[in-house]
Amino acid sequence: MEYSSNKFDLDKLPKETVFQVPDGYFEDLPMRIQARTSAKTQTVPLVTWSARRTWASLAACTLVAILGYFTLMPRQDSIGEESLSGVKTEDIEGYLVHQNIHQADYIEHIDETEVSASTNIEDSEVLDELKLSSQDIIQSIDTQDVVEDI
Repeated sequence: MEYSSNKFDLDKLPKETVFQVPDGYFEDLPMRIQARTSAKTQTVPLVTWSARRTWASLAACTLVAILGYFTLMPRQDSIGEESLSGVKTEDIEGYLVHQNIHQADYIEHIDETEVSASTNIEDSEVLDELKLSSQDIIQSIDTQDVVEDI
């Protein structure tokens, strides 16, 4: 196809009116626009309120909160003396040794008033029950601390 470089001359085109405007159209136009815009519009809500939906959502939130509480919260119940009464002292000592808990670690947590209140034993009786010889006691004393105290 060949394109010609001829320019359109708008003045040479025929000037005829193709569209017809009804009589009085522009005189009535503002009143028609006013009537359409001022007409009462009806708004339809997107979400309707429902009592059943409200109660169902409250029940679901409560269920999630209860399940979360019982599954996520750690239980820290005390064991009680009756459940430990059936366990032998040797078994408890063996457990503590197996767990690498040394005597010094759990002696620090024992209150002296608890020990004296729970056992009515004199100091001399305690030493007798420990079955320690005087040699063992002398070896366990740090002589450096004794020299500093003197």
